[in-house]
Amino acid sequence: MLHADKIDLQNKLKLHMLQIEEKELNHYVANCNTLGTQAALLAGFAFTAMIEGPWELLLEESPIWKVGCSLCVTVLGMLLEINAVIKSVQMSILGPKLALRGPDGSMTRAVMVMRREEVRMHNCFYCGLVCFFISSIFIIWSLFPSEIVISVSVLLFFGLFWLLYDARQLDKALLLPKSRATGVLTLSFTYEYPPQKPPPPPPP
Repeated sequence: MLHADKIDLQNKLKLHMLQIEEKELNHYVANCNTLGTQAALLAGFAFTAMIEGPWELLLEESPIWKVGCSLCVTVLGMLLEINAVIKSVQMSILGPKLALRGPDGSMTRAVMVMRREEVRMHNCFYCGLVCFFISSIFIIWSLFPSEIVISVSVLLFFGLFWLLYDARQLDKALLLPKSRATGVLTLSFTYEYPPQKPPPPPPP
């Protein structure tokens, strides 16, 4: 009877842990869907700029190094955003699949992997966004006279640094404590038995 109660208690605790990890898994899936949509939008912008940009005019009126830098940064930004899109699709599909159909402990493994890959996906997204700004600056320097270019470049640099600073401040304001940022739920059962008294000595 006691052994059956012990097994029932372990199963209930395990069920509650799985429910908590399922909420975290759904949180990461929602984040992947949101960020993947925005990354696809920026990748489309970069692809359009690469295909329909005024490259012939730029080659006629600007040095070749400016045009080359602008095109390379545009392609780099597109590749970073596509990488973020691919990661979001993989995590949205493979993470829940592993948690649902994998062996015992797969839910914890899926949550840990998605937690790590979400950071990489964010880095790819923000690096692609920076490349988008740099590409715009190169194109402006190639098309317009210096009187206009300086003021517009200052405005773009100020906007880029303000976005990064504001994002950093918001990240600090919503940062989890270190003790809870990477916590993993685990079960550990220990049983302590009271020390048994030695048997009394036999009567003489």
